[in-house]
Amino acid sequence: MTDKATIQPKSKPEKTTISISGETSERLEIYCRANGILRKEFVSLALEYFERTGFDLKSNALDYSPLEKIIGELNEVKATMQTSNEGTEAIRQLLQAVREQTAKQLPAPELIVQATEAKAKAESLAAERAKDLQLLQEENNRLRNEIKVLQEYKEKAHRELCRVRDEQKTIGKIKVNTEFNL
Repeated sequence: MTDKATIQPKSKPEKTTISISGETSERLEIYCRANGILRKEFVSLALEYFERTGFDLKSNALDYSPLEKIIGELNEVKATMQTSNEGTEAIRQLLQAVREQTAKQLPAPELIVQATEAKAKAESLAAERAKDLQLLQEENNRLRNEIKVLQEYKEKAHRELCRVRDEQKTIGKIKVNTEFNL
């Protein structure tokens, strides 16, 4: 591969013509119309993309590392969302879209934004569920304590009633004070 700094354009002509086949010309025209750009803009944008990404048209090797990093991050988001049981289908669709992008070797900034939003939503939901769980546990503990106090009261009342019953059997018809002091 040659150093980019050593490759300089010869001179800047005002207009240059590039010869392409008729079929390629038709395809280019359709693409440009669909994306609202001029043919000359397409050439400039394509050149800027190849310069920016370092993509080598002569080489068969494609650099998947940036997209693999994104897939790794999306897998982490997926695990988080599955834990909170929210958004599993959305993550599956996002991962499928990223895999398709990887196959095409195209940038996917909108997928990154969507994944970031999905991750933030999942983390927020997980935090909310954790707070809800803590409140439920506190309420559960309070109710257990209340049940314990009532159970002790019930046992004390039962013992007192049994004592009163036993006294009435042995003493006869004596008026018994049945008020409890707790």
